[in-house]
Amino acid sequence: MNAWLEDAEQFLTNPLVAPLAITALAGAVAWIAARRAVVLARLVSVVACAAALVLGVRLFVAPASELTLTWLAVEDFRLTVALTNHTFGVLIAAGAAFFGLLVAIYALASERGDRGEGHFHAYLCWTVTGACGAGLADDLIWLLMCWELVSLCLYLLLNLRGGEAPAGAAKTFAIVGFGDAAMLAAIALLGATQGTFRISELSIAVDTPLHYLCYLLFVAAALAKAGAIPLHSWIPAAAPDASAATFALLPAAIDKLLGVYLLALFSLRVFVLDNAMRSLLMIIGAVTILAAVLMAMTQHRLKKLLAFHAVSQVGYMVLGIGTGTPIGILGGVFHLLNNALYKSCLFLAAGTVERAGRTDDLDRLGGLARTLPVTFACCLIAALAISGVPPLNGFVSKWLIYQACLAAPTPLALACLVVAVFGSALTLASFFKVLMTVFWGPAPAIPPQREPRGARWARAVPMTVLAALCVLFGVLAAWPLTGLIQPAVADTGLDPALRMELAALDTGALGLWAPLPAAGLILLGILGGLVLYGLAGTRRVRIVETFVGGERPADLPGLKVPATGFYGTIEALPGLHAALRDGGHGAFDVYRMGARYGGTLVQRLRDMHTGVLSLYVSWCVLGVVVVVIYLLTVV
Repeated sequence: MNAWLEDAEQFLTNPLVAPLAITALAGAVAWIAARRAVVLARLVSVVACAAALVLGVRLFVAPASELTLTWLAVEDFRLTVALTNHTFGVLIAAGAAFFGLLVAIYALASERGDRGEGHFHAYLCWTVTGACGAGLADDLIWLLMCWELVSLCLYLLLNLRGGEAPAGAAKTFAIVGFGDAAMLAAIALLGATQGTFRISELSIAVDTPLHYLCYLLFVAAALAKAGAIPLHSWIPAAAPDASAATFALLPAAIDKLLGVYLLALFSLRVFVLDNAMRSLLMIIGAVTILAAVLMAMTQHRLKKLLAFHAVSQVGYMVLGIGTGTPIGILGGVFHLLNNALYKSCLFLAAGTVERAGRTDDLDRLGGLARTLPVTFACCLIAALAISGVPPLNGFVSKWLIYQACLAAPTPLALACLVVAVFGSALTLASFFKVLMTVFWGPAPAIPPQREPRGARWARAVPMTVLAALCVLFGVLAAWPLTGLIQPAVADTGLDPALRMELAALDTGALGLWAPLPAAGLILLGILGGLVLYGLAGTRRVRIVETFVGGERPADLPGLKVPATGFYGTIEALPGLHAALRDGGHGAFDVYRMGARYGGTLVQRLRDMHTGVLSLYVSWCVLGVVVVVIYLLTVV
């Protein structure tokens, strides 16, 4: 007993445990204060996430350390809590705390007055706890427990608003739960065959059917959490009725961080992949990029459009890791960080737009650039970043992935390169529709809602920070690459040859792209264009009367031509029309397919339960006979 108490004291006072303990305790306080002291719930969530971020940064620069606590030992079988501050995991933990802090600040305005506001802050803290625990885990059982905590908090957060949200939450729980079950099965197989649950002790060549199965189960868990095709449909299903703060925290940031972290950890450190598995990852990445961005272009609701783009961007990360080259892995992991920045910014902007316009229906929004100038500027920067427009951060990580595909001498890599570039072009086209409809179009008849100054600041600060990082991580890309991403990738346990290539890789110039000089030239070009426009363009503008179908717009009250029809011709393309139509009706939704065929199985089993006692006795007797025959012939 004394030994256990000493271990517990060592565990609770260790720096590796501090971020987990602080956020877990803050979540408990917020839960207790949810009904009568909501102000306290707000305060503890902000303070706890800020403290976890500071502690995560300290762990990132601290020397390597580990902590192991045995909580169950039966003869040779042991279950432990093992933590370590390996660079990649600490980056994920600190990133989760960073996004948790920004969303906690944003929630001071967005969740104020909601019936579940206090519980939101509690779930937010526990989400950060689970993410930090998963990032610092060196034990598969502990990793699974923290992973499950994040999944549970996602389900609870989606259910807070009521209405139609529980349907999306149920779908989320089913698909993410399937991934969790796959992860549990893989851990059980590894524990039985390898004799250890310690991640640092595993190095497995994928060369037998069992190892293929284990790796594919982990891939399924990672893809379900990150939201890649074919396990993606929970994200667009949950997006319309969930709060923007919830989506900015989890599907846009923490879920992506954890899902791609797991994929990278088991693809680069635990398993040694062959060409077949790398090719599979590249195919999944390319299909996810193209299919999701095509679905995004046809959406008329802002949050659902952003949800499909959140799916599409995962494809770039999977593609980069699948190349198996240092520059591709570097680009995939860097894109993970970049995507979390601009995607969280876009969801927070969508929440502000929905609050001001009373809807997220693109056909009913417009003219918000003057009313929401900060939101417009941040949304513009994030939209250009996700589209891969230089010199923003999204371009840099995509550029690295392009180079990795271009350097690979295989037709598959070149095909993936074409899909990736085409996907970026379609993303830009899609966000041009968003910007035109929401901010530049004619204002709707209903005036936008205004908030108190304090609430506006709570919304503006997180978006401004994220948009500023999108610019800095693009213009000064060498700093995050060499200071954050390169050490993190090198610490995943790469084979010596790949580690040497990564160490020798020069990220200063990024191939043929020098971010800082290029940014200066782009700014000069923009300024030059503005000067020319000011000198010549505005003086020779000819204003003529507009006619629509032979009628003046002034004679047609309520006339509005929304930008959502910009790409309606895409839906009418012969080869694409049927696929988009079927995809919109859930034809490729594994959740709906599972419900269909699984429901058939359940119905067959239900038909066997007739309520007749003699039939049940017959089944019991038959079971006993089978067991006896097995024991007599085998044992």
